[in-house]
Amino acid sequence: MNLNMRFKIVLLSVFIGFNSIIAQDNNVSAGVDFSFVPEHSNSVGFQNKVVSINFPVKIKSGLLLNSLQFSNYQMNYDSDLKMNTSFIDEDTFKTISYSMSYINSINNNWSYLVEVKPVLSSNFATDITSNDFLLNGGIILTKKYESSSFQLGAIKNSSYGFNSIIPVIAFNGNLSDKVSYTLGIPITELTYKVNQTNTFKTYIKPNGFYANIGNEAFEDTTSIAEKARFQSIVSGINFSHSIDDNWKIGLDVGYQISSTYELLDKNKNSVYEFQTKNNVNVGVSLKFNLLNNKN
Repeated sequence: MNLNMRFKIVLLSVFIGFNSIIAQDNNVSAGVDFSFVPEHSNSVGFQNKVVSINFPVKIKSGLLLNSLQFSNYQMNYDSDLKMNTSFIDEDTFKTISYSMSYINSINNNWSYLVEVKPVLSSNFATDITSNDFLLNGGIILTKKYESSSFQLGAIKNSSYGFNSIIPVIAFNGNLSDKVSYTLGIPITELTYKVNQTNTFKTYIKPNGFYANIGNEAFEDTTSIAEKARFQSIVSGINFSHSIDDNWKIGLDVGYQISSTYELLDKNKNSVYEFQTKNNVNVGVSLKFNLLNNKN
């Protein structure tokens, strides 16, 4: 990658970012996340580094949430899996995007969220083109009850490994002062708040990425790969600890229930599917809350 291309990527990362999930943090915060799946013989592992910042803007009617994020996926191939030496540029994919969400109430019981999220996702092996851009977003309606809520909507989120619209159906509630839950699609989780500083969470959720291959990859004389898609379903346990009123650290240990990594042609047909094995997913995160308010 030449110096000019690196400068473009850095410049774009300053102005546009990524929101990893439709539900966003209502506090001004910044975070760093690192996760990895170790490679096995005849399989694929990866490392993912994420830098993000979230900031809300209270407006006259409702709340405007903004999120910036830069994500870097580093794929680790077993040497026997690489189709040919021309695939050296198909091991690193970067995602840069900006998310804007608007939340407002319809009445005392109903509210809605509308999100628009432009995304730049590619291996950046060549100059940036329109093929590197995606448009994510969604709309969610929330019905509030006395101690629970119901959410219904649809989202398009390439960070789940999908470049299509998927439904959102979720029931949220509290089993006690310490235990809360979200039951639905695409995320199900159970949270136990030990005290003001320590929280455990079990979950099942999708994870992945969808990115453009700028330089195209050839499997043979007729098949050309133009997109990379990684999809997985992860189940795990997350532990978070508030170091003080500003700093929070998180540890995450999960397992891939399923995983698929493949290269697609321009019509989204699979050109080549790598041999992936279900594996342990480990992560660590550090968050800084600028509002001096634990969440």
